[in-house]
Amino acid sequence: MIVINPSHKCPSPQAAIEAPIWCAYIAELCDADSILDAEADGLTLEETADIVGNEDCIIVSMGANPSASSTPKAGVALKLAELIPNASVAGLHFHNMPSVESLVSVTPAWRLLDLSKYRAHNWHCLDGRDRSGYGVIYSSFGCPFKCDYCNIHTLYSGITYRRPLDVLNEIDYLVARGVKNLKFCDELFTVNKDHVNEICDRLSYRNYDLNIWGYAKTGTVNPEMLKNMKRAGFNWLCYGFESGSDEILRGVGKKQTMKRMFEAVEMTREAGINIIGNFIFGLPDDDMKTMYATKRLSKQLGCEWVNYYCAMAYPGSKLYEDTPKEDLPDTWEGYDQYSPNAKPLPTKYLTSQEVLEFRDKAFNSFYSNAGYLQMIERKFGQQAVGHIKEMMQWSVRGTPSLASSLS
Repeated sequence: MIVINPSHKCPSPQAAIEAPIWCAYIAELCDADSILDAEADGLTLEETADIVGNEDCIIVSMGANPSASSTPKAGVALKLAELIPNASVAGLHFHNMPSVESLVSVTPAWRLLDLSKYRAHNWHCLDGRDRSGYGVIYSSFGCPFKCDYCNIHTLYSGITYRRPLDVLNEIDYLVARGVKNLKFCDELFTVNKDHVNEICDRLSYRNYDLNIWGYAKTGTVNPEMLKNMKRAGFNWLCYGFESGSDEILRGVGKKQTMKRMFEAVEMTREAGINIIGNFIFGLPDDDMKTMYATKRLSKQLGCEWVNYYCAMAYPGSKLYEDTPKEDLPDTWEGYDQYSPNAKPLPTKYLTSQEVLEFRDKAFNSFYSNAGYLQMIERKFGQQAVGHIKEMMQWSVRGTPSLASSLS
């Protein structure tokens, strides 16, 4: 049995190449003989099919993020399945995914992967660290919150935790295999203080000098926890700030306020942890005024990095259920945030194209801002500024994704 990670990666040298953790989990549970990471190896669909031949295989349609990357990857997986006689497909939008009960009791089959192939995100190593030796891990599955734009509950409802000792044993193994940059894939790592503190206490004791990032939420962090995370190696936390309007946030079930955002940023910064801010343009009640407020907030918070997204009605989300069919993408590629053929949602006041153009311009404006670049130079050095300027040579949506040939 072969488990396949089909190629759907961004060709930009700034992008991460992430070890396919869902392939490793499925390989362990299915007692697979091998994992073919076509994404890391840069294989086309045809090359992948030629290698597999008539072998039984499982094509895993799960990316680094269950919403943003897994949905557009479904088209690639289905096309590959047409080329391989004995293939089945597993992923967010398919039924044959492992249960959460089975996941918490096993360790991914990392032995079947060459971990030297993987590299961290550009921002993860802005301080000049070597981006190689990049590992990923889950300490929990699912999320206790129900934001309208998220479809994680299609996969698992609620949140289920792994034993901290199992998590640490897996980190020990990854470090022994050369991992020095690490991502906690948990949808929300900071929701359970006791869980976080036990993992971080044990990591601090090991003194691995890891460069770690993970996802956090305003209202779930406190100064003591953040300082403990910093001691354990957390240098970056990603917050889903999403909007600069409390009213817009309430409209999509996002239980936070701008006051909480600024409080979380202050605590995180005092702990010495850098901040990645996620922001969404084009939520259902957005107009130009509220989108400008979101753009303005992203600068006021002083994040070291931002991700600007367009609102997408991912299948399985409440937003998908509430969206008229004519406003949904016609192809899987339409769900790809950075595809030339991306099709975000229109709002009550704006067209899909207006939202998309606003996002693209906001991205260029943020990363070319002189004040921002000066802050980056003070914190990380001139090499980090040069890295960002190199990134800006890539158009936000100028390079077609692999899925563009599948429409």
